[in-house]
Amino acid sequence: MSEEAIQDTGSQEVAADAAVEAAPSFLESLPEDLRNEPSLRTFTDPSALAKSYVNAQRLIGSDKVGKPQSSWTSDQWGEFYAAAGRPEGPNGYELQVDKGVFGDSSLEGLRTAAHEAGLNGTQAQRMAEFLQTSVTNIQSGFEEQADSLRQEGEMELRQEYGKAFEQKVDMARSAAVQFLGNIDLLDEIQLADGRMLGDHPEVIRMFSRIAEGIGEDNLEGDPTELIMTPEEASRQLTEVMREDGPYFNKAHPEHDAYVREATRLFEFR
Repeated sequence: MSEEAIQDTGSQEVAADAAVEAAPSFLESLPEDLRNEPSLRTFTDPSALAKSYVNAQRLIGSDKVGKPQSSWTSDQWGEFYAAAGRPEGPNGYELQVDKGVFGDSSLEGLRTAAHEAGLNGTQAQRMAEFLQTSVTNIQSGFEEQADSLRQEGEMELRQEYGKAFEQKVDMARSAAVQFLGNIDLLDEIQLADGRMLGDHPEVIRMFSRIAEGIGEDNLEGDPTELIMTPEEASRQLTEVMREDGPYFNKAHPEHDAYVREATRLFEFR
């Protein structure tokens, strides 16, 4: 390269550097009354300022909710909840729930709790649905457990009473009428496990013993022939089938009668 070309190139670079040094900064290009504005000191070029302006325009007119602070007063929290959609009072919640699950008092309590927690309508509805599902599942499980216990108790008594089951239960209920004065108590009082009072086998046994003490002829209703329980049949079989009795002595004149009686008693075991 010639010495003249090198000199021209050097002159151009010097001129460019001089132009850069001579160009005013972004803030210096602004009117004098804006140059010292603190909010503009963070901008180094027009594009940055333009972006900030666009973002500001997008926020203008929109409702902004401030971020909660631990130092807020109850009034500030109230303003925050209101801005987030909480109704003015508990009655402002229009909850869609099953009235069979929530009674009036429970629903009122739910509305009050939701308002105190600052929930908006959507949040309160979701909470109500969750509680409704939980209560329904618990109630369903409770009823299934009670039904299972009732069936177990009935099976227990059927095994114990055998063919006398229906009669024993009827006599027990008749005794309950005379002893308590109201049979509905057996069907209206619910135990802690979900069964009704009259579904518990011990209650039936108790009133069955009371019926035996009262005597069938003294119970309400027409007297009928008592049906033996397996236990009673076993006791009588033990007596009928004694080794020294007619049952095992074919030559005894009452042998056939004892055999027939034993056969009959076996039907109740």
